[in-house]
Amino acid sequence: MTYTSGTAPNILQIIPSLDGGGAEATTLEMTKALTAAGGRSVVVSEGGKLSEAIIAAGGEIINAPVASKNPYIIYKNINRLARIAEEQNIDILHARSRAPAWSSLWAAQKIGKPYLATYHSKVHDSPKLKILYNSVMTRGVRVIANSEFTAARIRTVHKIASEKIDIVPRGCDPERFDPAKLSHAGIKQLREAWRVQEGEFVILCPARLTRWKGQMVLLEAVAGLKGNFRLVLTGDTFDKTGAESRFAQELKARAKETGISDKLVFAGHVANMPLAYAVADLAVLPSLDPEPFGRTAVEAQAATLPVIVSDAGGFRETVREEDALSDSSTNRTGWRVPPGNVDALTDTLQIVTNLSQDELSTIGHMARQWVVENFTTEKMCTQTLQIYQTVIRDYHGA
Repeated sequence: MTYTSGTAPNILQIIPSLDGGGAEATTLEMTKALTAAGGRSVVVSEGGKLSEAIIAAGGEIINAPVASKNPYIIYKNINRLARIAEEQNIDILHARSRAPAWSSLWAAQKIGKPYLATYHSKVHDSPKLKILYNSVMTRGVRVIANSEFTAARIRTVHKIASEKIDIVPRGCDPERFDPAKLSHAGIKQLREAWRVQEGEFVILCPARLTRWKGQMVLLEAVAGLKGNFRLVLTGDTFDKTGAESRFAQELKARAKETGISDKLVFAGHVANMPLAYAVADLAVLPSLDPEPFGRTAVEAQAATLPVIVSDAGGFRETVREEDALSDSSTNRTGWRVPPGNVDALTDTLQIVTNLSQDELSTIGHMARQWVVENFTTEKMCTQTLQIYQTVIRDYHGA
């Protein structure tokens, strides 16, 4: 998106924290895009790991208690956000989470500025009080959905007309995940850290270590797998108190019971995911609940990695497969299996691990091409900047 000098928008992005996740990553990406376009990104948040990156990208951060669901704090945040928006000459208030969205909506109404929101999370259809609380995400001039799946849920649950919804798929930077640009020494070092032996097929589950992400289903599935493999689970194994999480304990116990403890690696938080994908032969994302979008599947494919995902939610849009399970045609970028179905996942894993290196490479390169054509950060940012421009024009009647 190209703006005439001085016409690019000033956007107030309101998000509870900056500690990581899809919404937080998008906040950073839009900060870069706004700065490059000559606009400004002012982020109101309680801070976090991405704060320095946002400042380095040209953004500005204002700390405020916008993660709170306390009604009194939400009320106090109305004047706080209104004041910030006026002082910073903001054109649009853009909420990226439900917690601060009510304050953002009322602040925008108070000062006569447009408000919109991006629905990054699940669209819950019960209980009624939660639907009402979440409806704030749809009460602006527009609502941005991160997938066709999310848009359909918004229409169904919140009774919002399609014309008010903009579908902007999340994306990634394909250059960052290009395995050809990675250090061979770095790849070798990570293989050693994960105890990968020569000839082992590396199955990577790049997800937070939490029950609904389906790691237990994956563990059960690989227990029935024939062949030489190594299963790597990313994600912190410790809870907020610093103790090992109950779910991590359950996974370790089950791995011992099924006899695959020596094949299992708990990688913890992985700072360099491109390297992780380069070590792996396959990424598996067996989420039990539908993912609103599922950025990780896009990143893995950008890294030329075939993927197996749950056949639900946003994965149906981001992972392309043929009808025949054993078909490794050049159109395929991965496989989709019914959520929670251990046998189906085992069967699919067996098919994939039996493919030749050339077949896996063909699928991986098709996966990267698929991402480059459809799911890039640049495309996402361009679409969002266009929405900003349209909102400002329509709001002021230009």
